[in-house]
Amino acid sequence: MRQFFLNLRCRILPALLWTAASGALALDPSAPLDGYRHERWGELEGAPRFVDTLAQTEDGWLWVASRQSGLYRFDGVRFHPYVARDGSRLPDTAISVLRPGPDGTLWIGHGRGGVTLLRDGRYRQLLAASTSGSVFAISLGSDGAAWIAGWGGLFRSVGERVERIGPEQGYGGARAEHVLADRAGRVWAVDGASIYLRASGEQRFRRVRDAGADAMLLEARDGSVWLVIDKRFERVAPPTAATIGPASGRSSSFQSLFDAHGNLWSGNCPVGLCVLRPAAWRAGSRFTPVGAAEKLDQPWQMTSLTVLSLMEDRDGSIWIGTPAGLERLRDQAVRMDAAWYDRGIAVPALHPDGSLYVVQVSRYEGAAGLMRIENGRAVALPNSLGARALDGAPDGSLVIAGDRGIERHRPGQVERIPLPAAVSGAGPSGRIKAVTAGARDVWLWTGHLGLWHYRDGSWSSSAEARDRQAGAMAYDAAGRSYHGYRGDRLRIVDGRASREFGPGDGVDVGGVEYIDPGAPLLIAGPRGVQVLVDGRFRHLRFAPGQALGAVSGIAVDRTGVRWLNAERGIFRVEPADWARSMADPAVAVHGTLFDALDGYTGGAATTLVGRTALAGPDGTLWFAGERGLASIDPRGTGGRPPTPDVDILSLGAGQRRYAAHGRIALEEGTEDIQIEYASPSLRMPQRVRFRYRLVENGAWVDAGPRRTAFFQRLRPGEHVFEVQAFNERGVPSRISTLRFDIAPHMTQTWWFKAGAVLAGVLLAIFLYRLRMRQLAARIEDRFLARVRERESIARTLHDTFLQSVQGMLLSMQAATVKLSADNPLRTELDRLIGSARGVLAEGRDEIQGLRENFGNAATFWQALMRDLDAAVPGGSLQRIEVVEPDLLEQLGTVALSRDLYAILREAIINALQHTGGKIRLDATPDGRQLVLSVRDTGTGLGRHAHGKPGHFGLQGMRERAEQIGAKLRIRSDDAGTTVSIALPATRSRRQRRGDSSLAHADAVGQAKHD
Repeated sequence: MRQFFLNLRCRILPALLWTAASGALALDPSAPLDGYRHERWGELEGAPRFVDTLAQTEDGWLWVASRQSGLYRFDGVRFHPYVARDGSRLPDTAISVLRPGPDGTLWIGHGRGGVTLLRDGRYRQLLAASTSGSVFAISLGSDGAAWIAGWGGLFRSVGERVERIGPEQGYGGARAEHVLADRAGRVWAVDGASIYLRASGEQRFRRVRDAGADAMLLEARDGSVWLVIDKRFERVAPPTAATIGPASGRSSSFQSLFDAHGNLWSGNCPVGLCVLRPAAWRAGSRFTPVGAAEKLDQPWQMTSLTVLSLMEDRDGSIWIGTPAGLERLRDQAVRMDAAWYDRGIAVPALHPDGSLYVVQVSRYEGAAGLMRIENGRAVALPNSLGARALDGAPDGSLVIAGDRGIERHRPGQVERIPLPAAVSGAGPSGRIKAVTAGARDVWLWTGHLGLWHYRDGSWSSSAEARDRQAGAMAYDAAGRSYHGYRGDRLRIVDGRASREFGPGDGVDVGGVEYIDPGAPLLIAGPRGVQVLVDGRFRHLRFAPGQALGAVSGIAVDRTGVRWLNAERGIFRVEPADWARSMADPAVAVHGTLFDALDGYTGGAATTLVGRTALAGPDGTLWFAGERGLASIDPRGTGGRPPTPDVDILSLGAGQRRYAAHGRIALEEGTEDIQIEYASPSLRMPQRVRFRYRLVENGAWVDAGPRRTAFFQRLRPGEHVFEVQAFNERGVPSRISTLRFDIAPHMTQTWWFKAGAVLAGVLLAIFLYRLRMRQLAARIEDRFLARVRERESIARTLHDTFLQSVQGMLLSMQAATVKLSADNPLRTELDRLIGSARGVLAEGRDEIQGLRENFGNAATFWQALMRDLDAAVPGGSLQRIEVVEPDLLEQLGTVALSRDLYAILREAIINALQHTGGKIRLDATPDGRQLVLSVRDTGTGLGRHAHGKPGHFGLQGMRERAEQIGAKLRIRSDDAGTTVSIALPATRSRRQRRGDSSLAHADAVGQAKHD
């Protein structure tokens, strides 16, 4: 296998070139080889080894084939091993040819034989290895046919049909070592000995000349065809204007190619990479790149000095495959010539003769030089002045200042100006730092001797500028001078008049270090850029992510585009964007930043050097940078390249990875996932920005350059992932979508949740009932304990106190019998004995009350009436008026406790004893409670509404009401007193009606009889 590729590289190497329209991007032939950006990807960056062939498809992906590890896709950042959607595999990883087709098909030729098609993410074998033998080249013709050159012969494929081309079609070779379908519609084939040609519109080949061994064919951009044998190039077809239009993709040759600008790139000449510019090969019909002056042939310059493949992509970059990885050369918008790079500060200015002069001053050694730019190259000039600074005046003159004097150059004349006497003899302390030129004035900045002003033939030292620390100066076309100072001060001098601006006028740049006296007036410093609007300075805002730092120069090109030279790079602003922000500084300035990725390393020079941005006579823009002089051709910077669509590559969940094709079903219970995506923007992959979201969440996540999305704690169900890319110009791609479903865990299903809710409800009911039972049992235990205590007290009273009283009565009765019947004392004793027996009966009744409540309303009423009659004798019961005729029936709905009995007894006795009128007794149902009230017609309680000192009747009534869960209310006024007690109903009227009605008449009658 290794021998095959070595032979292939040294013998027959196909040249399958991109043939897009003439306006395609390409490396500028005027730029030196070391002026291109050279990037390398080796094993440490994930690149495969032995990059044998390359291709770029219409979607922007770079395809990389390695004989060791197979097929990869590269997006400019990462190498992704390709995995087919249907799981199909390549029959052989030894790939010798890659060729993109117009329908998205990738043609794959194998070094061990066979042709495979990759279409719609699926591999399909077109030619078997035994039929084609080793495949050397694949080329697509203008009619859509594919031409295949292999050890087994020359083949033509149309659709699904493949035919072998033989003598009947005019091709006499037993094998084909190379095939080329050119832009003019011709097909060229080489069999190792001869070249065959099938002209456009014909069906047969014809032999055109000898070729010899190890021959290959290349087509240049002008349509000429070249025979290549051992690095010797010979033209076999002249340039032609005929074209079949742009090809569908780009693919590599193995050693040599012509790029879109006519540069010839060749590998292994004899080592490394070399380049011939168009002028070096177009003049003749034969040439060789061996010995080219521009080359990369040192080990530190490349990953390997052996070149396996070369390809030009659609951006014009050159890709180089080597045994150690992949490399790229691409053009840069900003050029920093090696003659200026890291050799000090170089300041440009226009000479009146139309040329561009540059003064370069070494940063540390102090050496200086004067040069002129000719055809983009620096040409040293005699430096009799010892020039160290220069500046162009508004009238077009050029002032050059040096250690030995000053010159003002005007068309056709040079004015010599001597240095100030204090400066010319000061040595290093008087060294010139910068010069500012007006039409009649010269300002000289020195290292330690301050600022000097020249006008009308004499010099003066500017004490004001020294004291106020002048930081910038400029002149406009009207002759006005602008003086900027460190303390955020700006003074404008117009003849004898002047005006000063300061912080009170909005100046806030951290010290004025740059002045652009155009319309409008701009100033800049460490804190940004400000513009004068209606007599007040206002800050310019820049779009997010485009902060510039200090600005030290502004140039305007021929189309009105402004270029700001700043610490972070060169900022390009379209006229419409500039005008919008000048009209309203609150509107952010939008533009394009050119920085180190574009070749501008180090940023702008911001020390006191004069103007750092300038438009040259040919339209080229020049910028003074910290690391040298830079230039931009603005004609190639205004395009808006499309952003390739985002490809969603895979979805990872746990240890599993799913290919991002179709709808993905994830395992149940999946919560955390990561999604890999990429946008094949090869030119500036570092500047591609992404945003993504889950549609159900709504909000976009700004991912920056990150190419992985992370999600956590996802819920089961359907999810839609969207991702979008933005290229270096802010141009968005289309939104790419991936749908995936997460199956719910058993615990995440609706029926499980419903069952859990139901189980929770049942558990709550069970716990509630259990608690109620516990409370009821506790209450019952307390009740039984109280009943037992009362029964114990009753037994004690019965067995002791009442028995003792009974014994006393018997003794008294025995003593009474001994007295005569007419003895007055006996009569008195009989009366006392009768009273004592009543007290004894009452005691027995009370003891019975300790044991249990009243059995029914009749018993309750009889006991109450009897006690009232005994407590207030003399017909007191006649004064009680029962308002509710169904009083006993109403009493039957509440618990007739001894406490209720005591409350009513106390209330009625108080009314009977303290009033002389009727006592009204009423019972009123109120919802689920019964309100009993006792009303009298007395004069009220007055100030004793809450009880008399030393009396506990009212207090006892309230305590008893609280014990039985009743609400006691006492209202008293001049019309009488009402005592009401609200009791919770324990039984309905219907339940009690039978008991109460039977006893009602007897109870009332008995009460009246008593």
